[in-house]
Amino acid sequence: MIYRFLRGFNEIYPVAVLFAFIAAFFVAFAFTVIYPLVPIVLIISSVFLVVIARVVFLVLRHFERGIALASLRNGKCPACATACDVLRVGESRVQECPSCRRIFDEVGAPYVPQERVEDANKSVSLEHASPEGARVAADGSGGV
Repeated sequence: MIYRFLRGFNEIYPVAVLFAFIAAFFVAFAFTVIYPLVPIVLIISSVFLVVIARVVFLVLRHFERGIALASLRNGKCPACATACDVLRVGESRVQECPSCRRIFDEVGAPYVPQERVEDANKSVSLEHASPEGARVAADGSGGV
């Protein structure tokens, strides 16, 4: 529940900040002739507000990934609490939820297939989690 809220908020946050800065521009533009001190204050404060907005975004993303990573370490999907399948893509592992079809990488971030150049020509193998927590390959070759 908390993960889905943070994920949704992190998707909306950059666009909301952009629209807030566009609105501040129009306010500054409207006050240029009427009261010139307002645009000057908005220009000076906007530099600091950009830094604050970036830090807030990084903190929110850190909390989102932390919650996702804690859930993924237990073998559960952070969004729906279903057991995840472990896929090996090249040298890295990603976890895919069979019910909501979300894919997560090793640090808890949403995984985008073939985003990295080194993973472009690698094969994908499926691993299943046993109840003891050990990983078993789908082809029956044993643990990883």
